[in-house]
Order: sequence, then structure tokens, then C-alpha cells
Amino acid sequence: MPRVRPLSGPDAARGTLAQRLTRRVDRVRQLATKFGARARRVYLVWVESTGETVGSGYESVRARRELLPTPRVTDATAITRRPMTVGVVPDGSVRVDQISAGWYTEDHLRGIVIPEDYGNPCERPHYPGTTVAGTIVRPRVADPIAFFYEIVEDGRGDDPPIRRRYKLGATPWRNETGAQWGIMLEPMSSDLDRAGNSTLGVDDVND
Repeated sequence: MPRVRPLSGPDAARGTLAQRLTRRVDRVRQLATKFGARARRVYLVWVESTGETVGSGYESVRARRELLPTPRVTDATAITRRPMTVGVVPDGSVRVDQISAGWYTEDHLRGIVIPEDYGNPCERPHYPGTTVAGTIVRPRVADPIAFFYEIVEDGRGDDPPIRRRYKLGATPWRNETGAQWGIMLEPMSSDLDRAGNSTLGVDDVND
């Protein structure tokens, strides 16, 4: 009988069977995209404002990363449009799961670290506002840089499709036996336009 004890450290955790199988599970999930069962694409987006605080002044998109393989978006019908004095405000939450546990960490999903490009493994993860080389390290996203999620249909419907913004509604959770992350997202009132640009300023993706 094995000795009862925790794993010896990060290297041991990364070497477990459950963690080593995550990349193989990713390849299986790609089949759902190929078969057309993943109509909604999900992006991590970082924007920077010209004002002193987030949301003030003009806004430019500093980085955008798509979650790959395409995750599963469920409970989209839970979003309602609630009338208020300022207008109609979206309310509710969306569940996104089957996010790769082999490629992403909690810091990625919270917007603290910009993940490397899935198709370019030579690029290192880095902090918002730094170069790809990561010569300047910011342990946290500081104002006026803001982070949000973007969900957009893959093009089988409206062309160009509507792009909607969401914020994290709870801490991301890792499902080890399912080799996945899950998150809950809440809608934001200001969406990107259909070209993927900010409605508050000029788009300027330099990452």
C-alpha cells in the first residue's frame, strides 16, 4: 500500500497521470470544434484607458488571446435584459467549462498573466504592459489596464458576429478528473463593436 502523503512538490504534481493526460484530452476536445459543436469562441482581452482610472478616457485593446481548444459555453439563456433608468442592462451569468487545464493556469484566467499564444509555443507568458521578452514584470494588473472576456459566435450566423464582454463572476475552478477549468462569467454593459474594436476609443492591438 502506498505511503499516505501529499505530492512532493510542483514537479511531482505536473508529472501525475491526470496532468499528463490534459494535452491528449485537448486533442479530443478539438474534435467537438471540428464537428461544429463549439459555436462560441472565447477570448481573453486586455484594454488600456487613457484616463487615470479604468473606463475613463479613450480605450485601446492591448492584447487578445483565444482560449483553445474552443471551450464549452452553456447557460447562455440565463442572461436577461433588465430595464433600468440608465437603459437596458444585461443581467445573469454564463458558464464556460472544458477550458484546457494543460495550457492555462488560474493567473491566465484571472487576467493577471497574458498566456503564450497556443499556436506559438516559443512565446513566453508575460504580464500585461510588458514586452514578449517579459523584461518588466508586473505581479498584478494595474490601472488603467483592465481585463475582460469576449464571447463571439464563430461566423455561422451573423456576419460579422456580435461580440459581447463578460467579467469573472467567481474564482476559476480546476476539475482535475475532467482535465479542465470552469468559470462563471457575468455580462458587462459595454461590448466591443462587430469588428472587435472598443466602442470607447481606437483599437490598437500591439501584442
